[in-house]
Amino acid sequence: MTPALIRFFPVLLIAAAALLAGCESLSPAECATADWRQLGIQDGSRGRSDRAADYYESCAKAGIPVNVAVYRQGRDQGLVSYCQPANALNEGLAGNSYEGVCPAPMDQNFRNIHGIAWREQDARKTLARLQNEQDRMQSELRDSKTAEDRKRTLREQLSRSDRRIEDARLALRDASYQLDRLRSDMHQRGQY
Repeated sequence: MTPALIRFFPVLLIAAAALLAGCESLSPAECATADWRQLGIQDGSRGRSDRAADYYESCAKAGIPVNVAVYRQGRDQGLVSYCQPANALNEGLAGNSYEGVCPAPMDQNFRNIHGIAWREQDARKTLARLQNEQDRMQSELRDSKTAEDRKRTLREQLSRSDRRIEDARLALRDASYQLDRLRSDMHQRGQY
């Protein structure tokens, strides 16, 4: 280890511990006043995985018991709200990942809907990114300060970029078609 790293190593350890502990824990004051059912509902309705063990660990340090059964009942109730088909569609279109938290009877349907919606938004983002890259290359190509050998490289890259953009347009068209079919099906079932 270098001397600089040795000096900052304790700081790095503290920062890493704070990051790891900070996201899932409750303060002693929060543990003392927690409504375990409501906290479970909140976690479930946000599609979070079961955090009872994390809450138990942080509250045990303060000597405060966690009502795990009540938390899990609340989380199950929240998951019923989260795992609805319309929410699967919205979560996918927002680009949010799915953590596999839905109960077995709802999981496969949620995954299917979420996957179709996620692919559409991903195809849209990919096309936008490729078009932005192409715009940047075209701008650099038009710049009089760009060297000739760089312009040659840019022309080659633009040729490949045209093909990638066309592929991305086709992928978006397919994903949009799948999404439209899904929405129509959900509408007919009264799910959207």
